[in-house]
Amino acid sequence: MTTAERERVAPSPGPVAKGGGGQLSALLGRLAPAHRDGLALVLSSALTSAVGLLYWVVAARLFAPEELGVNSVALNTMMLLGSIAQLNLTYALLRFVPVAGRAARRLVLGGYLVGAFAAALVGGVFALGARLWAPELIEAFGHGPLLAFFLLATPLQSVFVMQDFVLTGIRKATVVPAENFTFSLLKIGLLAVAAVAVVPGGIAISWVASIAVIVVAINAWLLLRALPAHGRATADRALPITLGAVARFVRADYAGAVFWQTAMFGLPVFVLARLGPEEAAAYTIVWTMVQALYNVSSGMGQSMVAHSATDVGGIEEARRAMAKRALTLVVPVVAVLVVAAPLVLSVFGEHYAETGTVALVLAALSAIPNVITASTVSAARVRQRMGVLFGVPATVALIVLVVSWLLMPIFGIAAVGFAWLLGQVVVAGGILIATAPWLPPLLGTRIDAVRSAALLRRVLPLAEAHAGAGDAQWVLGERMAGRSDSVVVGFGPLGGVGALLKASDSTKGRAQLRRQTEVLRMMHADERIGPWRALVPSIVGQGDIGGSYCVLESRLDGEGGGRALVDPARRRAFRSSAITTISELHRCTSAPVRVGDAQLDVWVRRPMAEVVAALPRGQRAAARALEEEIVARIRGRRLASGWTHGDYTPDNVLTDQEGRVVAVVDWCHADEAGLPVLDLVCFLLTSENLTHGTELGALVLDRLADSRPTDHELLARSQRMLGGELLGVAELTLLGWLQHVGHNLEKSPHFAANPVWTRRNLVTVVREAPALLKTPTGQ
Repeated sequence: MTTAERERVAPSPGPVAKGGGGQLSALLGRLAPAHRDGLALVLSSALTSAVGLLYWVVAARLFAPEELGVNSVALNTMMLLGSIAQLNLTYALLRFVPVAGRAARRLVLGGYLVGAFAAALVGGVFALGARLWAPELIEAFGHGPLLAFFLLATPLQSVFVMQDFVLTGIRKATVVPAENFTFSLLKIGLLAVAAVAVVPGGIAISWVASIAVIVVAINAWLLLRALPAHGRATADRALPITLGAVARFVRADYAGAVFWQTAMFGLPVFVLARLGPEEAAAYTIVWTMVQALYNVSSGMGQSMVAHSATDVGGIEEARRAMAKRALTLVVPVVAVLVVAAPLVLSVFGEHYAETGTVALVLAALSAIPNVITASTVSAARVRQRMGVLFGVPATVALIVLVVSWLLMPIFGIAAVGFAWLLGQVVVAGGILIATAPWLPPLLGTRIDAVRSAALLRRVLPLAEAHAGAGDAQWVLGERMAGRSDSVVVGFGPLGGVGALLKASDSTKGRAQLRRQTEVLRMMHADERIGPWRALVPSIVGQGDIGGSYCVLESRLDGEGGGRALVDPARRRAFRSSAITTISELHRCTSAPVRVGDAQLDVWVRRPMAEVVAALPRGQRAAARALEEEIVARIRGRRLASGWTHGDYTPDNVLTDQEGRVVAVVDWCHADEAGLPVLDLVCFLLTSENLTHGTELGALVLDRLADSRPTDHELLARSQRMLGGELLGVAELTLLGWLQHVGHNLEKSPHFAANPVWTRRNLVTVVREAPALLKTPTGQ
């Protein structure tokens, strides 16, 4: 691979042919499909890179640095123009071919025609005006040959790039290693012929002739056999593909891609203009090796896009897995290049070692943060997050181009390596900050506001559609709650009640909202509840858009009970009304059950698993021991089970001006077979937390140390009313704590990532509760 070589795409592997590849097939078959395809892509890229480096070793030995530099600039310019002219249809084909069904071949042919025509037009315009912006190329090749080269080579390059994305989309990876190997061998063979025959522009000609052979052979097979077979195999899963959908996808992605391709393939032109052909030749060799590292992230990202096109909801997990595997491959190679850069470059000649060592070290280091930026862009392609598709590559490219241009006269091509490292570190750092599960409050509040605003922009069209065309104009109201991955706002007509718009774009947040949607529908259908259903919101509409889930629910009157709780005039009435209200739901729906594995799994083991995952390793054994102690205390007991809210806090209870309950909201943790008394425990604990500001962990330990807290009789009376056995204060307190912190951890990664919250509410309880349970008060 070379500077002039664009990011080669190895498609995802289909069934590996029987024979010599059996062991590799068995190895890949044990991996998840997306990881298997990404690894196959990387292996293919590694093969191409190795033979590509050999091509440039031969070129460096057969041709003078000046000639190599000019030829590599011509190739890079051709690839830049070809990439820009195909309008970024590559990723449109990658995104839509997997779901196009029988229309896939028509979609591919259309993409080829548009890309090739635009490439020929742009290439011709560049060659005609080369006297103005590239006189060095006119001097090296002549005007007529240069025009012929760009008119022919640029559209071939455009199709050459697109065909690999098509192969990725239809999961035909077995073709790509052979294609890449053949392409590389052809280049070397034709390069030797050009050197012996002293063909002017022999490096560029050997390259383009090899492309032509590959394009004809691959597309004859692709269009006549592979695409029709893919169409038949996926016809039952096909989605309608419209020109408008493709255009919308391409629009933002294309703008970012133009900047990115300019940095990838335009920098050799910058080097030639600022430093001359010898330095351009050295940069070509440096970028050949660095681009091979970039191709690891690019290839894995392409595989992820192809496999996640029909599973937008799982894209965040896929992105993290992709980044982890890419770093596993990239970091060791970067370490080798950093240590051995002079030795590696000396293979190409003394000039390359002297000129390019620092640039290679710096540019190779940039491949590590590139894993973060590349995985983010790939996930944005699946989600169709247009702002990310433009902003990330454009920002990196602008930093690289500007810093390179300014510093090259001072530091030579080392400035380009520094520019790549600076651009990638700045943007990757911004991504990590923006997506961090927890940040200090001052910074976190601002990041949350930005992300929530972006989330609202994405889901608002879907919410407006659910509002109904016949209604008055609905507008967004005040933001009522939310974090960086979720938001709750008022939404309705001016002066009207309207609804609440809730949205989330994280895996956990979407799961919680979907659960609440299901719960509310179940509750409204439950005849046992009767008039109590008037206290529960109803669903107006819901849907998915771009990896986000939103739901519109009816907006009920009242204010959060937290205000009534801190108001001495209303506190007593509110507490009484809140306890009476939820107790009525329990009375209507509860019945005694014998506690077995099913109940223990939901009430103890699952929430404790969340706690264990959030704890430092040194505290996990204590948490498991506490889990077994709780299990031993309640297994086999006959306890009342029925509808529970699961997060019955004062803020989830709406009241009128006198403190009477008028609604109960936020049912994402509700369970129709829960332990009802825990709603009261949760309410009592969180009420004390709001009133006195005491951390939950401290409250739990205080209750474990007190054999008969003030609300002991209330909890006992509630259990007797429902007909079950009585659990003691210690068991109820620990079960209530476990339910509350488990739901918080399940709801959002912010809690586990907050070291202060974890220490005060998890570690203290796990560490000190066992000793309190052994005292007489804890029995």
